[in-house]
Amino acid sequence: MNKKYMMFGMLFLCVGLVSAAYLVNSFVFEVGVAEPFEIQYAVLGDAGDYNVSEDGICADATTWFTSSEGSIPTGDMYPGESRKFCVKVINAGEATIKYNVTSEVISGGENCSSAFPETTITGDALGSQSTIDGMEFTVPGDAPVVSGCNVEVSVLRG
Repeated sequence: MNKKYMMFGMLFLCVGLVSAAYLVNSFVFEVGVAEPFEIQYAVLGDAGDYNVSEDGICADATTWFTSSEGSIPTGDMYPGESRKFCVKVINAGEATIKYNVTSEVISGGENCSSAFPETTITGDALGSQSTIDGMEFTVPGDAPVVSGCNVEVSVLRG
């Protein structure tokens, strides 16, 4: 008699275990990662030294160029002259994201690297807003005469 109850109990447990693992529902969601940054550039100062009291600061820049423009018109510089290079990082995301802005001579020869040394700035692009940063660069007084120098400015996030 006890064996009958035991067999019934085992059968009941087995059915219970199988039904406990029965999939009731599931879903799949499609998701991706979008580029949060829109980058714009400006160059302050021309035909002389950049002077913050005369030329303003990056936030006052009235002519911003988008990153799709290819190149920014700057003109030639003389030794000892400086410019202020400005970057506006528009962060569409809600999180604060680190960025690095690097300038690098990509063509024009060895003398171009002497005239336009590489520089880097880092910062945090605040979420859901624009962050404006900039760096001054000065052509060294002993810079050689060069032409056709292409200086690439890259913005890296993360």
